[in-house]
Amino acid sequence: MRNGKKTVLAVLLAGCCAFSGCGTQAEETEQAEQGNFVTGTVECKEVYIRAKIPGYLTDIPIEEGQEVKEGDLLFSTDQRDVQVKQTQASATAQAAAGQVEAAAGQVQAAKNAVEAAAAVVDKANANVQLLETEYAKYQELYAMDAVSEDNMDKLATQLEAAKLDAQAALSQQQAAQGQYEAATGQYGAATGQLQAAKGVLAEVNLNLSQTSQYAPCNGTVTMISSSVGELIGTGTTIVTLTDYGDRWIMANVDEYEIGKLRIGQEIPLTSKAYPDTVFHGKIVNISKNPDFAVKKSTNELNDQDVVTYEVKIALSGEDDVMLYPGMLVRVDLDKVGEA
Repeated sequence: MRNGKKTVLAVLLAGCCAFSGCGTQAEETEQAEQGNFVTGTVECKEVYIRAKIPGYLTDIPIEEGQEVKEGDLLFSTDQRDVQVKQTQASATAQAAAGQVEAAAGQVQAAKNAVEAAAAVVDKANANVQLLETEYAKYQELYAMDAVSEDNMDKLATQLEAAKLDAQAALSQQQAAQGQYEAATGQYGAATGQLQAAKGVLAEVNLNLSQTSQYAPCNGTVTMISSSVGELIGTGTTIVTLTDYGDRWIMANVDEYEIGKLRIGQEIPLTSKAYPDTVFHGKIVNISKNPDFAVKKSTNELNDQDVVTYEVKIALSGEDDVMLYPGMLVRVDLDKVGEA
């Protein structure tokens, strides 16, 4: 009886040991299959085409899902209001240009008057100097009784008249100078009005050009948010373009693994959507700012949070299979290599 109990106990112990060994082996196999992976999300370039000016949509010659090239027309808005403003601004600019031309003519005329008055002043001053010199000589002769008093009086009268003429000429010159300065000021004001009118016209022409919006890059029309005939406001998103050729992976790597990554390193990627395909990526940016923390309560970490950093991985254009935005991929950190 005792031998039978011993036999049963031995069998149970052997079974437990075998079960324990199998469990350990299974866990090791599972860990080996898991590897050192992080999960990343596929992202790509999206461009939002917004209305630059308010108005009614008159044309949307594209459809969702359509491939467009850079420069293709995406939508147009009503131009009539802007065209009316363009006509008004153009007329204002032309009138301002006429005022500038007239003011320029006045400035030239005033300048000519100033120059003519200056010539008269110079002639009058020269006449005064000549008479003063002659009067000084006559005074010497008069002292020697060589010149009569009547001649001296005539010469004095001529000198006084010359001085009055010089003062009158100087006054005319100053008046001409004042007119010149006034004309110059009017010219400056007219020029400022012309520049303002040109600025308004340039703004209107810009608004007119923005009634039609074109694709800034190649891409796929993934959303059209408005319809023809709808009144839209400035900044309203009308079309969304997605450039599937410009794709990348955004993955969060914790602080214990980030040290092994370098910009330019190549790294393999896998996706559940294509389990038999290995994609090729290259690290193009490693954020230096922490993104978020993952709680790992272990003795090794002393119950501290693990900080993660965002890593951007560009997809190679050699991969023919499409990874769409939002798909999840596995990034194998154990197979990262130098570029």
